[in-house]
Amino acid sequence: MHTETADNVNPHYLSHLLAVAHAHEVVVTEDIVAANGIPLLIKGTRIDGAALDRLLLHQLRKPLEDCVQVLGGLQASALAPMGRALLEDHPLLRALCTPGAARPAPESLATLTLTLPMQSMLTVYTQGRHDRLAHVVGVAMLALSLARRLLPGEVDRHRVLAIAGLFHDVGELYIDPAYLQRGTPLDDTQWQQFLQHPLVGYRMLRNMPGAGLAVANVVLLHHERLDGFGYPRSVSGSAFKLDGQILAAAEWLMAIVESDPAPLTRARMADRLVPGEFSPPVLAAIATLARAAPDTLVELASAAPLQEAAPRIVRLAEKMRHFREARDWIDARLNEATPPMRQMLEAGLQRMLRIQSSFSSIGLDAFNPEQLLADLATLHDAGVYMEVMSMVGELEWRLRELARKQKAYAYLLPPQERALVNDLAARLRWSPQAEEAAVTA
Repeated sequence: MHTETADNVNPHYLSHLLAVAHAHEVVVTEDIVAANGIPLLIKGTRIDGAALDRLLLHQLRKPLEDCVQVLGGLQASALAPMGRALLEDHPLLRALCTPGAARPAPESLATLTLTLPMQSMLTVYTQGRHDRLAHVVGVAMLALSLARRLLPGEVDRHRVLAIAGLFHDVGELYIDPAYLQRGTPLDDTQWQQFLQHPLVGYRMLRNMPGAGLAVANVVLLHHERLDGFGYPRSVSGSAFKLDGQILAAAEWLMAIVESDPAPLTRARMADRLVPGEFSPPVLAAIATLARAAPDTLVELASAAPLQEAAPRIVRLAEKMRHFREARDWIDARLNEATPPMRQMLEAGLQRMLRIQSSFSSIGLDAFNPEQLLADLATLHDAGVYMEVMSMVGELEWRLRELARKQKAYAYLLPPQERALVNDLAARLRWSPQAEEAAVTA
């Protein structure tokens, strides 16, 4: 990871840099010196595989990314074509990124000033990974568009949020790429490494010319949530600044765009799906903009067959039943817990109560699944069915994240309290791996 003093060169960052070196010239911009004072590479050296392999043998006085530059890296002008293509392909992005009187979002990204270190970092992050470039451009456009709505006239903050959108995941460069693959089961140690990527991104950006502390502070918050059940620091309430909420909401929305068969439906239900995770103005802005967009035949035609929905609803109903059965035990543990343990249990309880409320709000607990689906089939209303299944998908996602976060918290606790969290997981019949399998089945 990125440290304050001498750095061991991170092999994952090094592998990304080597991939870039096959397509671009990578040059040393200042002498690279080992922690013991031995010069390793002098300014002006072109980086190749042999040079990078040598660096793995040493600690460095300065982080490697501060000492190298990609020549001919990704420039801001290249962001506009990607942005326009995304708006063309995704109705939800078009709905949320309506320009009004402002310059269209893709053209606004093209006007950003990206310093050479920023260009280098963005190139290393996106080289050979078209999906990553599309992701960060989408997040940047969403963050900019929400900022224009929620922070009217504050152009400097708009710019900071757009840049933060482009760089929000650069901390992933220090994580084993295998951990980033969708559906990959992670053990406690691996999940802890993943949880740190916003902090790593913060450390990479805070002293970077053109980014700096303003951008870094927002990036640090992009996986936090208002109820304190985010990461890496579990901030809550007023500590979760509006700028951080905007970027976190933009990242959540882009994940919907990339993975959900009914993104417009899911965004329209934002104020019902994630209450407590973002402030009401943020949720209202998302839902209002999404409701203004016309329905699309593609979205309504993408509903899964009814017979595929029943097992998913059954699994959710079982989770709700296990939670109800464990409620007295949870309350008893809350009364006797240490302050850190109580804070964790209370946050998880409140999150679970909101999931339970959302589950009940669309009638999923009022019928057996077969009766509910039969009623939906009788309606012949694809829109209603998509709303129900969007809620099911969101609740599956929330349960998986809740299981993972509880497991991550347990990793930091003393053995006795860790055993208590494991007991809770057993009572609720969940594990992060099982929830992942259920969601991706």
